Amino acid sequence: MMNKDIRPNDFTFAILLNSCGGLSALRTGDILHAMVHKLGFGDHTDVGNALMHMYSKSGDIEASKRAFQHMNVRNPITWNSMICGYSHHGLGNEALSTFEEMVASGELPNYVTFVGVLSACGHLGLVHEGLYILNHLMPYYGIRPGIEHCTCVIGLFCKAGLLEDAEKFMRSTPIKWDIVAWRTLLSACHNHKKYGLGKRIAEVVLGMDPNDVGTYVLVSNMYAKAKRWDQVANIRKMMRDQSIKKEPGVSWIEIENMTHVFVSDDNKHPEYLQILEKVGELLSKIKKLGYVPDIAMALHDVEDEQKEDHLSYHSEKLAIAYGLLKMPRRVPLRVFKNLRMCDDCHSAVKLISKAERRVIIVRDVNRFHHFQEGRCSCGDYW
Repeated sequence: MMNKDIRPNDFTFAILLNSCGGLSALRTGDILHAMVHKLGFGDHTDVGNALMHMYSKSGDIEASKRAFQHMNVRNPITWNSMICGYSHHGLGNEALSTFEEMVASGELPNYVTFVGVLSACGHLGLVHEGLYILNHLMPYYGIRPGIEHCTCVIGLFCKAGLLEDAEKFMRSTPIKWDIVAWRTLLSACHNHKKYGLGKRIAEVVLGMDPNDVGTYVLVSNMYAKAKRWDQVANIRKMMRDQSIKKEPGVSWIEIENMTHVFVSDDNKHPEYLQILEKVGELLSKIKKLGYVPDIAMALHDVEDEQKEDHLSYHSEKLAIAYGLLKMPRRVPLRVFKNLRMCDDCHSAVKLISKAERRVIIVRDVNRFHHFQEGRCSCGDYW
């Protein structure tokens, strides 16, 4: 298009920026952002909305916030993008403050707005406030709760440890629940060590999708945490009998406009030996800070020492190690993963952020995790 001297318009940039957001292509998005201002489209609302979306999805919520603040004209998509962006990054207070600002501006909240607001309540553990929003505030604005809102309420109960209330809510609410909602409750059973309830919920999920590999892995992890190795063996046997294989974990990091992709125990990267050396250095540092490998997360029938070795080279650890080798200290590391972070990697990355004094942002299948000074924005619940 540019080679043929066809001038892009606001619609062009909105499409390209949204595409960058879908790919988490931050570097390309930055280049497009510069072109937006050079060609005079910085004041276009649709372009501003796309910039917010791109930065949020690419792990730079601060840049998304700056784009929001620079917009002269905001529409419901603008407000929703900021509220939902904050929620997805675990910044519940900021999401609720933006919602209050939206209402004060005279903009009416809509269906999507309340998905972000209820998600924010979930991150903050605001059970009563979330239920008030669902039962009173949404009807006040003429919005009928849908499955997305009710799934947020499930997450709200689960974050607060009220798993029985979550199950009761699901069984009493006249909604055709999808597998995502049930899996939310199952994940909470894993986090809160509610193994009896977890087994019951797993049966529901597998009844909906007998080949759902994520459920098998969650249940196996749950039993492993409880050291019920006979049940772990049963789960693995079920997976083998049905030819169900765990999806391999893949992580990637963008450095100097090049995406580097890693899988567990990856030895294909040209700088593999340097990466392994860096991982070993990091593990040595964080063990001094109290890190103990969670070998229950290694789903292999091998000795404990081999399990620890396998955990050491999970894909996100490799990507983070490479980022630390290549990126300036002032730049946050942004790593993306196709699966949920395991408990061991989450604990390790918290301590790596402390040992290296770096901001590390990891987006897994559920949310963004902002690691800094040994803490995570998710509050160890994801």
